[in-house]
Amino acid sequence: MWTVLDDWHGVLGLRGSGSNSIRMEQATIPAYFTREAGLLDLPVEGGSVGSKLHGNPMYAGRAPSFFHAELAAIMIGTAYAAADEYARILAARPLTLEPDRTRSELHDYQRHLGEALGVIHTAQAALQHTADDWMQTCRRNVSGTAPFTVAEDNRLALVFLNAGRMAWDVLQGILFRTAGSRHARDGERMQRYFRDAATYWTHVGAGMAEPLARRVGCDRLGLPSDQIPLIP
Repeated sequence: MWTVLDDWHGVLGLRGSGSNSIRMEQATIPAYFTREAGLLDLPVEGGSVGSKLHGNPMYAGRAPSFFHAELAAIMIGTAYAAADEYARILAARPLTLEPDRTRSELHDYQRHLGEALGVIHTAQAALQHTADDWMQTCRRNVSGTAPFTVAEDNRLALVFLNAGRMAWDVLQGILFRTAGSRHARDGERMQRYFRDAATYWTHVGAGMAEPLARRVGCDRLGLPSDQIPLIP
């Protein structure tokens, strides 16, 4: 018997993420269903059971970079949603001293939106290019051309993480900050986007920024990096 626990209740954001714990009672997991391995360093050189079973090189990729790609995709999508909401707010918000005009006509707010969109587009381009790079690395790994090394994993993961960070920076630093306090209230879309993004920023993935940067630096210097823990 297993139960999904309601231990995600009360978290600031991402409440529908499905990151709940599972409790199993009176259950036995056969030994042949288990394996002594760390999720952050599963061996995939030359392919994996999954890539052979499904005929898809995606299953022969390293986990950390894939996880960071997922997080970056969520953050960039959230930032785009916040930009849409910001545009709606500008068009609907009359000026205090000129109620026949809206904020959308003011140069500063036009610049805020354009600057945010420019960064979000850049983050998306980095995400898509690096996702293609990740798949090519998987294909080379499966074909035996070149293994999917820890150094490749570090490089790809750091680009994905930076893309997610870019989305967070413009969401909280431009869109949420200049939308106005009335849009920080409960029930407002902008508040929800900020809460979801802030929860990402507290996630263990975002916390890997410094060790990943150190790993990439060590890889470039020819120093061992795989002993630098990703999770403190």
